[in-house]
Amino acid sequence: MTEQAWQYELEDLAQRGLYRSRRIIESPQGIHLQIDGKSVVNFCSNDYLGLANHPDVVKAFKAAADTYGVGSGSAHLICGHSLAHHALEEELAAFTGRERALLFSTGY
Repeated sequence: MTEQAWQYELEDLAQRGLYRSRRIIESPQGIHLQIDGKSVVNFCSNDYLGLANHPDVVKAFKAAADTYGVGSGSAHLICGHSLAHHALEEELAAFTGRERALLFSTGY
């Protein structure tokens, strides 16, 4: 397909309202977002429990960033996982009455 043909296809998608583009969120994550100066309801968040802006979660995140940094590191089997990650697995195992708990470092 030529570049001109691709351009035609893209323009056709735009005219039919099917051309997707990334929107810039101008507000903190939450049920309502500010996009292009308008308040919209957020139906597509991964923040299922609404904890992204909870003061206790933000405070814990800041403390963890000060202690451990903000990098993702590497795969757990290659580089190991953090003390905080290990402690959370142990706490979850105890909470659920299981011998062990295993957390995954990504949602993908």
